[in-house]
Amino acid sequence: MANSKEIRRRIKSVKNIGQITKAMELVSAAKMRKAQVQALASRPYAKLSSSLLENLASTVGETENQLFRKILSGQNNSDKTLMILVSPNKGLAGALNTNLVNKAMELIKSEGREKIDFVVIGKKGEDLVRRLRLNIIADFESKERDLRIFDAKPIADIAIEEFLAQHYSKVFIVYTDFVSTLNQRPNMLQLLPLVKNAERDAEEYLFEPNADDVLEDLIYRTIEFAVYQTLLEAQASEHSARMVAMRNANEASSDLIDDLQLSYNQARQSGITRELSEISAAKLAMEG
Repeated sequence: MANSKEIRRRIKSVKNIGQITKAMELVSAAKMRKAQVQALASRPYAKLSSSLLENLASTVGETENQLFRKILSGQNNSDKTLMILVSPNKGLAGALNTNLVNKAMELIKSEGREKIDFVVIGKKGEDLVRRLRLNIIADFESKERDLRIFDAKPIADIAIEEFLAQHYSKVFIVYTDFVSTLNQRPNMLQLLPLVKNAERDAEEYLFEPNADDVLEDLIYRTIEFAVYQTLLEAQASEHSARMVAMRNANEASSDLIDDLQLSYNQARQSGITRELSEISAAKLAMEG
């Protein structure tokens, strides 16, 4: 058993760590609330805009818009895939990064290492791709707060332009979907080519001022907003996971301090008992 001095040192060290994890929990909780509100508020618009574009895809035979046809067909000379990987800049978020990596590895294995390139958002994703020695065509830093639609625009532009240039036949975005404060699920979304909505019959649409202008603007805005929504989902997931991880760490530090305090009391009791035994033995020796 360690001596009382060593145990006191360990108790002090654990208390210091507990103070840090408590502070990180409070910071993450404040960031989490704002990120959750933002992600949930924009989710209906993202779903409806994607649904509208999928429904429009069923009427592609009735339009001459070349951009829309290219975005829908996905027929080009490339056999390569582009993955947009949305990850945090930091760790200490429980299993969030591990689950995200596992999801990315699924696509890497299915598509083949030599046939996949990356756009990475966040340091953790960049570290993974560089460690695997895979090709990165662009990288962005993951913002921890105050996300705006303008943050998604350069990412969406790269995806669309590279796809239209026939450098890639498919574009996926891998991110963490926010389900609840205690549940964050890694997800993979196909951005390009567009997928037709097979569950609905083709609907008739009236375009003003004309179909070409409306479709082109709609394509860019919808894909841009889809990227933006994944950034919001990933941000809410990160702060939620980190808050929960820091809370668990804080509770674990409290339990460890209790255990160490018990060990400290036992060590003190053992020391006092040993000292009393030595005093008694010395007294008996002097009297004898």
